[in-house]
Amino acid sequence: MDISFEHVTHVYSPKTPFEKRALDDVSIHIPSGSFTSIIGHTGSGKSTLVQHINGILKPSNGTISIGDFVIKANEKKQNLKALREKVGFVFQYPEHQLFEETIIKDVCFGPMNFGVSDSEATKRAEESLKLVGLPSSFWHRSPFDLSGGQMRRVAIAGVLAIRPQAIILDEPTAGLDPRGREEILSLFKDLHKNLNMTIIMVTHNMSDAANYSDQVIVMDGGKPLMADTPQNVFAQAERLRKVGLDIPESMEFLKMLTEKTGERRTITAFTLDETADAIIDILNGGKEHV
Repeated sequence: MDISFEHVTHVYSPKTPFEKRALDDVSIHIPSGSFTSIIGHTGSGKSTLVQHINGILKPSNGTISIGDFVIKANEKKQNLKALREKVGFVFQYPEHQLFEETIIKDVCFGPMNFGVSDSEATKRAEESLKLVGLPSSFWHRSPFDLSGGQMRRVAIAGVLAIRPQAIILDEPTAGLDPRGREEILSLFKDLHKNLNMTIIMVTHNMSDAANYSDQVIVMDGGKPLMADTPQNVFAQAERLRKVGLDIPESMEFLKMLTEKTGERRTITAFTLDETADAIIDILNGGKEHV
């Protein structure tokens, strides 16, 4: 599901003393099947941007294309329910939205809300709970008896049960411990790889953006400052620092190491293996190693 913004502007509280231009003439493209991370300091327009993708917000000006759906500014008749069936949204702390007495009922709620039969909703719920790694022995328990990480998996299963073509993640690891964070991100990495699902992730974690994305969009002042591969984006450390962002910890470490050894190269390495290879390369003076 290709997603394109063409000259999109969004103004909160227009023509009032509280008027704020949150998006300013934004034109970006998110390819179908890609994993795109959106980064930027607080107030840069990240959340406003993604809330346009499934119609939570509508543009003040411009056009947004989401697959076959087109949202235009000032256009009244738009089938947003059909759009939201194609684009799932995992909000921060999605477990706060759990409410049913059992896990299986909670996951069934989404597809049934879109007109799916009880039996089909149950089938989808079971498939989605398996995808998020929650065994059947849990399904008839109360969701409120689970750990925080398990509750988040249930909430994600509820979105997957709708069978969207794209999923938006707004800080999906907020409040999780390191293990829970890694498990949730690995889950979405697998969904992206195995189901060719388009994933858009808003994150403050530069390492997560670097490790999991095909594309990184940097927002600043309601505009995209950069939209490129993680390697090309994080190679521009000074430009990122000017807008209040850091580079991944692995690159910070390698930068310190190259300065100690007197080198002036910018090395992009994100995974543990890439970082280890880069360290060996630096210590060998840039010569190839076996």
